[in-house]
Amino acid sequence: MNKYTQAFVAAMDHTRIRSRTIAAEVGTMDNNIAQWRSGRRPIPAEYAVKVAALLDVPPETISPHYDQLLQSGVITSGAKAPDAWANPPSGHTVVERLPGFGRADEQERLWLPELILRRELGATPIENVRWVTQQSRSMEPEIKRHAVVLVDTSATRLEDVVDSGIYAYSLWGRADIRRVSIRRDAWVLIGDNEERTRTPVPIADLSELQLLGMVIGWL
Repeated sequence: MNKYTQAFVAAMDHTRIRSRTIAAEVGTMDNNIAQWRSGRRPIPAEYAVKVAALLDVPPETISPHYDQLLQSGVITSGAKAPDAWANPPSGHTVVERLPGFGRADEQERLWLPELILRRELGATPIENVRWVTQQSRSMEPEIKRHAVVLVDTSATRLEDVVDSGIYAYSLWGRADIRRVSIRRDAWVLIGDNEERTRTPVPIADLSELQLLGMVIGWL
């Protein structure tokens, strides 16, 4: 049981608030509360502030997702949880999570400051952008593990790949982010870490490589 789950369970025990009460107040199912208590699923950031208010604890102590957003500077201390996604605060934009990448229990949306997005996106239309969490250390130190990565989902055709560009991809069922190097007999997926991990994909196996989008920035 991690520290967030321990804090959540301790707060529920201290306040004697029942799972069904929390579920009703925040608008979720009783089964989700049970999974939060057991540690099988983390509390999503969009529920963290409401749950924390009921339990009288800081939201970053019970939700790893909220804590991650706080530590990365995407939100500020005391910010409300993103539970009204259609109406982001002034100066912010909603960005959806990239399907098929990362853990299934990650939240679906982020509110990101428009100033940061304009800096990272350049001419890329916002409707083409999705976010992912970097799951591996393959691109460290440039892209740290657990960084929020912005992906242009319009760049998925193999014939349009930019040599040495960084892409989110799925290969033989495993998703990652790496630099793509085009060679005559194979494409090579290269990590920027100290090991310079290299995964060759023979031309005959390129159909197994699914590009999910080109990385255009990270936070």
